[in-house]
Amino acid sequence: MELIRVELLQESAVKQDLECEKITLERQNKDLKSRVSHLEGSQRSNQDVVVSRLEGRVQELEGRLEGEERDNINLQQANRKLERKVKEMTIQVDDEHISMQNQNDQLNQRLKSVKRQMDGAEEEIERLENSKRKLQRDLDERIETNDQVLSQLNTLRSEMSMLWFHKTEGYLRQNRKEGDLVGLDGWAYHANI
Repeated sequence: MELIRVELLQESAVKQDLECEKITLERQNKDLKSRVSHLEGSQRSNQDVVVSRLEGRVQELEGRLEGEERDNINLQQANRKLERKVKEMTIQVDDEHISMQNQNDQLNQRLKSVKRQMDGAEEEIERLENSKRKLQRDLDERIETNDQVLSQLNTLRSEMSMLWFHKTEGYLRQNRKEGDLVGLDGWAYHANI
């Protein structure tokens, strides 16, 4: 963009120089024509030579002027092309800026959405961790309770077994004296002792 601006400024300066030179040449042309008229009146004898020389100079200056006018037209066309190009590039840069701004806005919105989701996930994880800890405590309490109940049950079984053993042993002794034998399952049968 800076290079194009510099080129535009240079072409504008050249155009101004050409305009100034054109004006100068037109003045010179006018002066020369005036001098030709003056010389025609004062020196009729050298008129053909001077006129021919001056006409050649005029033709040269006119040709130079036409060339500079053509150059000026070409510079103006190039200047218009450059201005169009600068305008197109400016529009393109503006469009790209707007597009980048839109993408930036979308990314910011997505980032906020992901952050909200992460916050929600962290809250859910914390809730699940709390539930897990509570369930673990409940499970530990139940295991401890079950262990206590199992221990009590084993103790009761042991005590019942001992009671049943002592009761059965006493019963067997008594029945042996009487001649009957009672089985461990509680059924009595007669035995010859």
